[in-house]
Amino acid sequence: MRANPPSPWRTAIYLFVGALVIRVLAVVTTGFDGLYGQDAYAYFDQAVALRAALLQGIPVPPGFHWPQGYPALVTLMSLAVGGGPAAAQMVSLLMGSLVPPMTFLVGRRLLPSGNDGAAVLAAILMAIGSQSNLSSIVSMSDASAMALILLSMYTVLEFSDAPRRRSVLVLATLLGFAAVATRWASILVGPALAVPALWGLARGQRSRILRSVSIAGAFAISGAFLFVLIGVAAFDFSIYFRDWNLLNAVWGPIPQIPPDSLAAKAPGLVYYLAPLYHPAFLGPLLGPLAGWGLWRLWRDNDRNRSLTLVLWAVIPLFFFSGLPIRSLRFVLTNAVPLTLMAAWGVCTLLPKPKVGRVARGIIVLSLVVITAWSVFSVVRFTSAQAQITKTTEAVGALLPDNAIVLAFEITAALDHRTDLEAVELFLENPASLETLINKGRPVYLVTRPLHIEARWHDQAPGINTRWLEGHGSLRKIESWGPFRLSRFEDHDALRADPPSAEATP
Repeated sequence: MRANPPSPWRTAIYLFVGALVIRVLAVVTTGFDGLYGQDAYAYFDQAVALRAALLQGIPVPPGFHWPQGYPALVTLMSLAVGGGPAAAQMVSLLMGSLVPPMTFLVGRRLLPSGNDGAAVLAAILMAIGSQSNLSSIVSMSDASAMALILLSMYTVLEFSDAPRRRSVLVLATLLGFAAVATRWASILVGPALAVPALWGLARGQRSRILRSVSIAGAFAISGAFLFVLIGVAAFDFSIYFRDWNLLNAVWGPIPQIPPDSLAAKAPGLVYYLAPLYHPAFLGPLLGPLAGWGLWRLWRDNDRNRSLTLVLWAVIPLFFFSGLPIRSLRFVLTNAVPLTLMAAWGVCTLLPKPKVGRVARGIIVLSLVVITAWSVFSVVRFTSAQAQITKTTEAVGALLPDNAIVLAFEITAALDHRTDLEAVELFLENPASLETLINKGRPVYLVTRPLHIEARWHDQAPGINTRWLEGHGSLRKIESWGPFRLSRFEDHDALRADPPSAEATP
C-alpha cells in the first residue's frame, strides 16, 4: 500500500520465488512424487508415450481421453530432466508458482490503477492457498491450465490498452487456445477474455467494416481451433453435458458420492462458491468481502474491466454448479477473479480509521488460518498417498509373481510400483471376471471395502465384489489402513480341496 511501490516486475519475481519455495518445501518435506489416484498416472503415461514417439519416431498410441497440452509440456520437460515422474511434477511446480505473480500482474490491470496493494494481497492468497498448493505438487493439468489462462488474460489486457499491437492479441489467442488444449474447462473463461479483446478491436479500428471483419475472423479462428481439437481428441466432449442438470445447483443429494459427505449434501451452487468461505481459498472472513469489492469495482472502475471479472467468475460457477460431480480442483478455474474482488473489497476499507483496524485484523487472521489449513491439507493428502505407496509395496512383496490383482483406486499405483498384473475392478463385469478366474492363476482383490459399500455399491466395483463373494469366498490376508488384501477362492476349488482343521479359523 506504499505511495511509491517497487517495480511491478520485481514484485512479480519475488512472488514467483516465494511461491516456488513454498511448493518445493512441500515436496521435499513429504517426499511426494506427484503421482496419485488414476488421473495423474494416466497423464504421466501419456507423457511417456509422447516422449517415445518424439525420440523414436513412432506413432502416439490412441485412447488418451484428455487434452494433450499437459502431457506435451511434461514431454518437453523430460528432455531436460529425464523421463521419470520428476518431469511431470516439475511442470506443475513451475506453472503453479507462476500463478501468484500472474495474479498480481492481471490484478494491476483489472483493478483501479494507482494502488497495487490489493493485487499483491490476491497474489499472496493464491500462493499460500491449499488447493493451489496441492495442484502445484501433483502430476495433473490444473495448475498449468490456470497459469496459461492468466498469461492469456494478461496479454489480452495489454492489447486492450495498446490496440495497435496486433501481435499481442495473436499471442493472447494462442495462450488461450493452449489453456483449452491443457484443460477443457478453460474454455469457460473464453467470454471473459473476449471482452478486452473486442474492446481493443473496437478502439483500434477506425473502419466499422474492418472492425466487423476482424471480430468475425476471431470467432471463425476460435471455432476452427475447437473443431480440430475435438476432432483429433479421443475424448467424448459431450460427457461434460450428458448428466449436467441445473437442479444440481440447488439440490444436494448426488449419486456416487458417500451420503455422509458434505459434498453430497451441499447444493452445487453452495459447493462451488467455496472460494468465498473455504479456508482452502479465502476463508470465511475475507470471502464475504468479495461482494463489497465487486460493488466498489462496478461503481468506480472501468465497466469493461468489471465485466471481465464478473464473466470470469460467474460462467464457470454456473457450469460447475450443474455438474453431477464435486471437486474443489474445478474451482481453480475462477478462483482468481473472486480473490481479486475480495482483496479489493478489504483494501477499500483500510483507509477508514475505525473500520481499517478491523480490516487489517481480518487480513492477518485470514492469512494465518489459510496458511494453517494449507499445511494441514498438504500433510493429510501426502500422508494418504504414502499409505497407498506402502500398501502397494507390501502387496508386491506378499503375492507370487503369477498373481492377478483386481484393484480399485489403487490399480495404477500397483501397475507402476510392482511387477504384478493389476486389473481395474471398475472396468470388469461378471463375464470378464469368470474368464479371469478360469485362467488357473491365483486371483487377489485389493480395495477399500467400506468405501465401495458407501459410494460404489450399485456400480461396477460393488457389483463385481458381490459377484466374487457369490461365486466363491474372499479370504482376508492382510490390511493396511482402509485397504484390504483378500484372496479369491471359488466354490469348486473349495469343494475339491476342503481346508484342513489347522487352516480353519
